[in-house]
Amino acid sequence: MLLRNLGLASLLSLLSVQALADDKGLYLGAGVSSIQTDESRLDDEDTSYKVYAGYRVNSYLAFEGAYVDLGQFKDKNVDFEGKSAQAAAHVGFPLGDRLRVFGSVGAHAWDADGNATDDDTGVDLTYGVGLEVDVFRNIGLRAEYEVLEVGEIDLNQTTASAYMLF
Repeated sequence: MLLRNLGLASLLSLLSVQALADDKGLYLGAGVSSIQTDESRLDDEDTSYKVYAGYRVNSYLAFEGAYVDLGQFKDKNVDFEGKSAQAAAHVGFPLGDRLRVFGSVGAHAWDADGNATDDDTGVDLTYGVGLEVDVFRNIGLRAEYEVLEVGEIDLNQTTASAYMLF
């Protein structure tokens, strides 16, 4: 039901866009993430979400901020629940007019509850790779894989999302 409503809202927003955007500018996006960890103290997987906003300088460079729900993990006597605010740079390589591969590197400030981390908050590294497809000139789909360091734990995040370029 939720996916159907989200799809209907996306379709209506597509129909309301009148002008096609250039390959640069502000973009907004949201998606569903699968987050996994395979640490000795914690081995689990959860589904969560990611929302992001960025500015694409050109086809090769973008700067992005994101909010990520890091999910909730429980394994034996260890538990973890967290969220993250990210800032990253994306270096992209166009493959034709509508396809782009990119690498990203940045930092994220995280807040975690549970006993899986030594600290409750921190700032750590995030890095990843992804693929973007401009379905229309200003609407696109993205698939990405990121690693988010959260204290002693590495979270592997795979996200499928849609974005709108203004």
